[in-house]
Amino acid sequence: MDVSIIIVNYNMLELCVNCLKSVYIKTKDLNYEIILIDNNSLNNEAGEIEKLFPEIKIIKNNENVGFGRANNQGIEQACGKYIFCLNPDTLLVNNSIKILYDFMENNPYCGACGGNLFDRDMNYSLSFGYGDSIISLLLRKTLLKYFFFKEFVKLKKYIKNTDRTKIHEVRHLTGADLMLRKTVLDKVGLFNERFFMYFEENELETRIRRAGYKIFFVPSSKIIHLEDKYRNNKHKSNFFKESCIEYYRVCYGEAWGEIAEFLINKKLFM
Repeated sequence: MDVSIIIVNYNMLELCVNCLKSVYIKTKDLNYEIILIDNNSLNNEAGEIEKLFPEIKIIKNNENVGFGRANNQGIEQACGKYIFCLNPDTLLVNNSIKILYDFMENNPYCGACGGNLFDRDMNYSLSFGYGDSIISLLLRKTLLKYFFFKEFVKLKKYIKNTDRTKIHEVRHLTGADLMLRKTVLDKVGLFNERFFMYFEENELETRIRRAGYKIFFVPSSKIIHLEDKYRNNKHKSNFFKESCIEYYRVCYGEAWGEIAEFLINKKLFM
C-alpha cells in the first residue's frame, strides 16, 4: 500500500462527500486506502458516508475525541507506507496525493510535506508557515510587534513574498493536507492527544524536525481548502488559544507556556 488517506469528519457531510469524490476523480497511478473517522457527527453522517462509499474503512466514535486523537485512530489501522491527513473541507485540484507521494519517494530526508492550498476562488490560502518559533510567533501575534516593528515588517514581507511556485523547506505545514512518512512516525510518535484542536500538527512537526528530518512545501500539489465557511467561531477561537499555550508548554517548557497564557489572559495576544 502506497498511501493511507486519513479523513476526520465532524458534521461536514456535504463537504466530506465532495472531498471523497475529488479523491477518487483526481487520484491516479497510486495504490491507496481511505480511512474515515467520524467524531460522533449528528444525523448519522457516518452511516450516510458508508452507504455512498462502502469500500472505505470507517471508524465511528461515540464522542468527539478531537482532531489529533481521531487521526491517531486512523493511523493505527493504516497499511500505507505514507500517511496523508486530509481535511474533509478540501477538494483536490489535480493528482495532488500522487505528487506528494513522488516527492517523498525521491527525498528520503523529508519527514513531511504538503501542497499548495487555495480558497474557493483559487486565491492562495494558508499552506505553511515560518512562525511557530517563539520569537516569530510573538512578533506576529502579540503587541510586541509594535515594539519590534521593523522585525515584524521584515517577517511579514518574507512570508508574503515567498514564491508559491517553488519547492522550499518550511518550519511547519497546515494540517489540512499533511503527508507523513510512516517510518518517521514510528520514531517520533503520533499526534499528541493533549491537543484537542489546533497546534497538534505544529507540535508533531517540531518533533519531526528535531529528529533530523525536513519539512517541505510542494506547490505543484494543488488543493482547495474551504475553511472560510467556518471562520469566526468563538469556540474554535478558544481552542486555538488554549492549544497555543499548550504548544509552548510541550515544545519549549513550562515557562514559555506561562508567558503565552499571560499574554492571552491580558488580551495582548492579537
